[in-house]
Amino acid sequence: MALRNSDDLAVHKHESIELWQIIPLLLAAILLTIGLAMFMSGIQHAVDVVQPIIVVFGGTLVALLITFPLGQLSHALQIALSRGIRGGNAPEEMARAMLKVCDVSRREGLLGVAEVRSNSAEVEQVCHLIGDAARPSDIEHSLTKSQASERMIHQMAVDIFLFTIVYAILIGALASIVRMVSTEGAILTGVNVLPFVSGVSLAILTTMLVGRLRSVHMREMVVVDIAYRSAGFILEDNNVQRLHTRLSLLVPPGLRK
Repeated sequence: MALRNSDDLAVHKHESIELWQIIPLLLAAILLTIGLAMFMSGIQHAVDVVQPIIVVFGGTLVALLITFPLGQLSHALQIALSRGIRGGNAPEEMARAMLKVCDVSRREGLLGVAEVRSNSAEVEQVCHLIGDAARPSDIEHSLTKSQASERMIHQMAVDIFLFTIVYAILIGALASIVRMVSTEGAILTGVNVLPFVSGVSLAILTTMLVGRLRSVHMREMVVVDIAYRSAGFILEDNNVQRLHTRLSLLVPPGLRK
């Protein structure tokens, strides 16, 4: 069959993340934090920022390792790379894949759809539901389970980055207080407040990542909705043009190209 194992049914392959892919992300975060901290504190020499950065990053990392299992931290880094950098899935890709599935059902029937293969777990699951002529209640149940799984994946990652924000600010503030107490000259100097500024800088960058993840999460929820709603639409009416019209209504205006 022409469309089985075809790129036409590819949505977005979530590949495993290797260590060499994560290291550039961490280095970029460190360099951006150094630059932002130097700008906010008025420090001109990057060498003066190294020690506070080590304290903030090291302290935050240790706090995260104590708070969360290592597997969850690794998963959060994978999510940060696949969603925060790559942007996750696109509703248009899922809609195109479902239109191809609808075309297969029109030409080859439900058994042909059951044999479709894709790199997307949602596409294959939907094809199995269509091939089995699933009842609307079964499709709705599968949709609910997939949405719950997506919420769990998102929440597990976001929790870690929210704690990163809190830890970075608190550890930076603590380091600045220790410097101020131990100093004999002026208290509020750029060097003394540098750890706190470094913590705030890391928190700002992490907040931007959290915002990005929330945006991608909303898009992923739309992708899941399109996939499983399509199963009901195709079983009800496998006309490709009418399916295209119905799926376009599922994509909010802000997520359309």
